[in-house]
Amino acid sequence: MNNSMDDAGCCLLSVAWNVAPLTEGRPDSRRGDLRRTVVSVCRTAGHGARDWAKDNGTGTEAEYRPFLQLADVAYEIATLLQIVEDFLVPDLEREHRRWAEIEELKARMIELSEWTSAFLSLSGASLRA
Repeated sequence: MNNSMDDAGCCLLSVAWNVAPLTEGRPDSRRGDLRRTVVSVCRTAGHGARDWAKDNGTGTEAEYRPFLQLADVAYEIATLLQIVEDFLVPDLEREHRRWAEIEELKARMIELSEWTSAFLSLSGASLRA
């Protein structure tokens, strides 16, 4: 069970580490850009959470829960990125639905990332990528 700021940091770093490499050849693709963003957000928040835990201990659920939520959302985005555009039979409607879901999750990831970043800044924790 994840019930500390250190656990939340480890979860975020695990997501960053396990975001599967893309098999596509275009480095400037929409998928590639978002994948790199997910990795960067998770690394920054994960290291920040672990540094915060070293200085402040376990933390309360209200403090570490947004970090765990960020890890959940980032993991879900990474999972959807693995399947978007990889169909045996092209289906534009399905691709649009998946991208719409990814965009919703991306908005939530940005919101949580901003919250965690502000929390760490206010508490004096270092932010590194």
